[in-house]
Amino acid sequence: MMEQSRRRNYKWTSQRILIAIWAVDFTAVLVALAHPVSLGILRLFVAASVPFLWLLGIFLVRRKRALAAAVAVLGVLVIVFSVLPGRAIDPADLRTEYVTQLKRYKGTRYVWGGENGRGIDCSGLVRRALINANMRIAFCTANPAAFRSALDLWWHDCSALALGDQYRDFTVPVFKAESINSITNPLLRPGDLAVTASGTHVLAYLGDQEWIQAEPGVMKVITLTAPDENRWMKKEVSIMRWSQMNGTANKPDARDG
Repeated sequence: MMEQSRRRNYKWTSQRILIAIWAVDFTAVLVALAHPVSLGILRLFVAASVPFLWLLGIFLVRRKRALAAAVAVLGVLVIVFSVLPGRAIDPADLRTEYVTQLKRYKGTRYVWGGENGRGIDCSGLVRRALINANMRIAFCTANPAAFRSALDLWWHDCSALALGDQYRDFTVPVFKAESINSITNPLLRPGDLAVTASGTHVLAYLGDQEWIQAEPGVMKVITLTAPDENRWMKKEVSIMRWSQMNGTANKPDARDG
C-alpha cells in the first residue's frame, strides 16, 4: 500500500512539474511575441517552443482522450496547411490589405528595432504590415502560400538598407527620384516603398500623395501628404516594390521624370 501511495505521489508530482514547465514556456512565448524589438534569439525560441508546447500539451491531457485527440488534430491540420501548395496571391488584393494594415499602426510609438504594436521602427513598420496582410489573406482565403510568405518575412528580419538592396528578393526596384516631394512618375503605386539613398530610412506609399513612416524625430508613426517639409520627404530615394505586389516587371533604376 505504501509503495502504491508513493508511486501515485510521484506521478502527481511529475504531472505538476510538467504542467508548470508548460505554463512557464507558454508565458515566455507570449512575452517573446510581445517584445517590440525583433531579435533572432527570440524568433528561434518561439519557433522551437511552439512544437514543444503542442507535444507536451498532448501528453498532459492524454488521459482525456477526446481533448488529446482534438489538440493533436489541430496541430496536424496546421502542419498540413503550412505545406500545401497554395495559390498565387492577387497583387491588387494584397496591396489593398497591406495599405489597411499600415494605417493601423498610425500613432504607434517609435522603438528602434521594433516591429509590433508595442513599438516599431521604419523597416519594422513596412515588414509587419506585410506579415499581417499575408496572415489575414492566408486565413480568410485558406491560402497556405500567404501563410508561408508571412512566416518567411517574420523569420528574416531586415533593415531599410536591405530592402533597398533587394534582400532575399523581397523587393524589386521601380525607379529613383531626387525626393519624394518631386515624384511625378505614374509607376508609383500604393504599397510601394521609398528607401533613402543612405539606406537609413524607409517610408511606404498609401495613395493620394500620402505616405506613412515610423518617424524617429517625433518618436511615433505618422502620415504625411507630399509635398511636405519633413526631412525624409526631401531626400533622394529609391522606390522599391514588394515582389509579391509586382504584377508586371519594371525597368530597374529608371529615373523619375
